[in-house]
Amino acid sequence: MKTILVTNRKGGVGKTTTSVNLASWLGLIGKSVLLIDMDTQSHVQYGLGFKDSFKEGIHTALKENRDLNSFIHESEIENVFIIPADINFPINTLKEDYMQLSRLIKKSKIKDTFDICIIDTPPTSDILLSNALAISEYAIVPVKTDFLGLLGVTQFLKLFYATSSRVNPKLEILGILPTMFNKSIKEHKEMIKFLEDKIGKKRVLAPIRNDIKLSTSFLEGKPVSYFDKRTRGSKDYKDLSLYVLKNIYS
Repeated sequence: MKTILVTNRKGGVGKTTTSVNLASWLGLIGKSVLLIDMDTQSHVQYGLGFKDSFKEGIHTALKENRDLNSFIHESEIENVFIIPADINFPINTLKEDYMQLSRLIKKSKIKDTFDICIIDTPPTSDILLSNALAISEYAIVPVKTDFLGLLGVTQFLKLFYATSSRVNPKLEILGILPTMFNKSIKEHKEMIKFLEDKIGKKRVLAPIRNDIKLSTSFLEGKPVSYFDKRTRGSKDYKDLSLYVLKNIYS
């Protein structure tokens, strides 16, 4: 099982949108995907069509050292399963143990069940992020295409590298993913050029274009690939999924 972390310390940059739509396209391509929602806002489930909050999720599993298999739910999206978040879970009740998720995954033998695991993280740098870092092989960092977003991501990368070098030095960043991109806005193109100059062109992924249907599909409880496969947001996430497959299986 390949494990991909979707992370950024800043909220509102498209982490959950990316997690849900990447998972759905990978599922449509034929990969079995487990999506773990570590953000206590618990938004991933709504993007997959679940209407009600789950009573227990990944945070309960971590706190009580429970078998992860009992927290896995099959979604209506082909080949996509979820371990949901515990909504508004008090993070300060968790132990400062960044290897706990790794041990639970190993004990549950989930790696023998799924092809890919995607972990959606909260916009914080706490024990949840450390647990996700410890188990992940790859990372995608969504960033909103504006100056504050790009300034924030360069600051985040410094912290990210410092933490990952301590927790998981083998972690590979697949790339920085610009989101909400509008090619007709000069500032957006300048910001991507700024980012490429700052961290290197090869580390900047093809942007996800601004598309109202990405938001509308979430309200409908469907990934955009199911809501309107022809829209530009769907095409961009399909391209991202193909890029991911090429790089994690090369």
